[in-house]
Amino acid sequence: MTTTKVSMKGEIELPVEIRRKYGIDAGKEVEILDFGKEIIIVPVPKGRAKGFIKFKRPVSEIISNNKEEEEEFERRRRSEIRSR
Repeated sequence: MTTTKVSMKGEIELPVEIRRKYGIDAGKEVEILDFGKEIIIVPVPKGRAKGFIKFKRPVSEIISNNKEEEEEFERRRRSEIRSR
């Protein structure tokens, strides 16, 4: 996981390794998806209209799987801390 700070102008800087991995160059558009307590930043493919990002799986399924993975990671981390 990577963290970054929000500037006074509301801007965030995406780390170079993330930009390279997802091909996000200066001026490229990204979609900001708001899911209540979470936001997701998704690169907009060339030639695709804003707001029409197509995923192989439903976004709700992607988020649900991600939450489950995070919860499992936290359970393991807490267990390791207790066993020390």
